[in-house]
Amino acid sequence: MAFVRAAKSGDIAPGTIRDVEVSGKTIAVANVQGTFYAIDSVCVHQGGPLGEGPVEGCTVICPWHAWEYDLKTGKLVGNPEIEVTSYPVEVRGDEIFVDAS
Repeated sequence: MAFVRAAKSGDIAPGTIRDVEVSGKTIAVANVQGTFYAIDSVCVHQGGPLGEGPVEGCTVICPWHAWEYDLKTGKLVGNPEIEVTSYPVEVRGDEIFVDAS
């Protein structure tokens, strides 16, 4: 595993998500009540930016067509056969690291 610094934990407030670049990939990092999750930021439906969607509980909603993804697994809510990649996350001090390899 190759964890790469993605962001400072203070830059992603609880209940929010934002895009970061990690190892040449755009990854959406979300803060769910102090626990951080990382998923691929591109919705499989039509490429919507998940990192710009609203977070509700442990779900992010694609801002283009309202497809909902579980932030823990990357699976589409209601159809777990469809998913985006989810990535391991580590918090070290006040920094978030993601393994996008």
